[in-house]
Amino acid sequence: MFHYDSLRTGTTLARGPANPSLMWSYLTGSSVYASPAVSDGLVFIPSWDGTLYVIDENTGQLKWSFNTGAPIFSSPAVSTGTVFLASRNGVLYALNEQSGSVIWSHPTPNYPITSSPLVADGKVFFGNWCGGMLCNPAGHFVALDSATGTILWLAATVPSAAVVSSPSIDNGHVFFGEDDGTVVSLNETTGKAVWSVVPSGNVFVRTAPAVAGGMLFFGTGKNFVALDELTGATRWTFKTGGVNATSAAVSNGIVYFGTGDGRVLALNATTGASKWPLPGTTTAGVSSSPALSLGSGVLYVGSNDHYLYALNATNGSRLWRYSTSAPVFSSPAVADGRVFFGSLDNSVYALGPVVPQLQVSISPSESILRSGEISTLTTTVSNASAPVSGATLALASSGGTFTQPVMTMPGVYVSNFTAPSVTSSTTTLITVTANKSGFSGNSGQTSITVNPLPTLTVAVTPRPTTISPGGNIVLDIKVLNGTESVSGATINITSSGGGGFSTPVDKGNGNYTAMFNAPTQNSSPTITIQATKPGFVAGQNQVTVVISGVPDLTSIKVGGIPLIIFLASFILIAVIMIVAFAQRRKNDRSQHYN
Repeated sequence: MFHYDSLRTGTTLARGPANPSLMWSYLTGSSVYASPAVSDGLVFIPSWDGTLYVIDENTGQLKWSFNTGAPIFSSPAVSTGTVFLASRNGVLYALNEQSGSVIWSHPTPNYPITSSPLVADGKVFFGNWCGGMLCNPAGHFVALDSATGTILWLAATVPSAAVVSSPSIDNGHVFFGEDDGTVVSLNETTGKAVWSVVPSGNVFVRTAPAVAGGMLFFGTGKNFVALDELTGATRWTFKTGGVNATSAAVSNGIVYFGTGDGRVLALNATTGASKWPLPGTTTAGVSSSPALSLGSGVLYVGSNDHYLYALNATNGSRLWRYSTSAPVFSSPAVADGRVFFGSLDNSVYALGPVVPQLQVSISPSESILRSGEISTLTTTVSNASAPVSGATLALASSGGTFTQPVMTMPGVYVSNFTAPSVTSSTTTLITVTANKSGFSGNSGQTSITVNPLPTLTVAVTPRPTTISPGGNIVLDIKVLNGTESVSGATINITSSGGGGFSTPVDKGNGNYTAMFNAPTQNSSPTITIQATKPGFVAGQNQVTVVISGVPDLTSIKVGGIPLIIFLASFILIAVIMIVAFAQRRKNDRSQHYN
């Protein structure tokens, strides 16, 4: 976010560039006052043309943009995949970091926002000011839920003047300045005032209070001031000669800021005494808030003389400067060995070493497949002519699946692509993106034509078509692909009205036969025959047979035995049992009389 973090210290552990080598520049539609935010390989920076530009950190290529319809002066904040952007149209937007789609927006009509949003503790804070003739109050200070945009509190403490200052936060207290010279501390949870002071009289306070060592540091219309964080009491004041100072960078007991007469100062944060033998000087006023790179020991700051300066953070000596075509109001952002900033010449600049770009090519072993077939993809990754090992590859396509790429030799990676299921001929675009630390990522593409699998057709002839209950029907089945016979298919047969089937027999040349044993009741069942085989789309056909008349006892079987034999056997057994029973009775009577 603006000035790096929620304390607005303007200090980072990152290294900056050792010399003013231009990595890239990007031309927007108007002056760039705002400072960039750098996150996840992207540079987020608005322009006075009302557009937020999102630029690839390595290549300078535009990834996406978002237009608000009104000039933008404040800097965006990026947190957990969301970009918080304020515009002079009075709207605060929450945008998806990768796509720019609107997650939510919060309008405050007639109250433009030039305060840079502060994101902390699940909240987003910002101030605004009256943009109408008779609007009241003169401004608001707002806290929203950062996930939903719901108002947590709105002007719980009503500002006494416009709020242009960007807020900071520490220990549950939010700090900001107002255009009448007031500096305020609010309770983060309730929005109620903890203290309110006017340390320099009725002069505007538009800089962001930097918080460090229990103190607030900020510039006013005529002084640079240090206040006690808990009470608001003035610790010390440095007179800037009636010219405004910038938002400060603070680290290791030293506070750095610029003045309107072209000086860049380093003061003892506790006493306000000068730390540099001589102030860093430019040839015009300094409106850009300095950024301190602890990794390089360098202070980067823009000037109205069109230059970005790199100063030795220990003694203030100039290390180098880079010329633009207009004043530099934008505060620099330092990240990944580079420094990013905007200029009133409408451009955004990235200074630092040019990162070599990977070259990526991809070729398939087969460029025409059917659904489910496999093509081996060979990806070559190089830096100009030298192969690059250890790259991370991401494969994507409009359909199909991939195996994990495996490096088979330096710079050569192999993966298998399985074609998706399609119903018509389809061209599948495959993209492989290669990344490696120290290189600018790049992508390669290829395409594969995927044709649908051939569809099986099934012909069936029942013999006969009408049968008595319990009778048998022979099913002659033919499986084709177009005009070609298909052997080796799996045949599955079902009936809508009962009955049973023998196991289908493959008779060769696409011919199959099975027996349907009809149920014992009159009906007209529909028999469904489905044929499947790997490499083909399954096919099926249906036939309806008629079952009517007197049951055919010679055909009906019980437990595999013809019903007539089963009945005859049953009757025979019954007769034998009756005769045996009668004989036993006769024997019993004969014995009784004897």
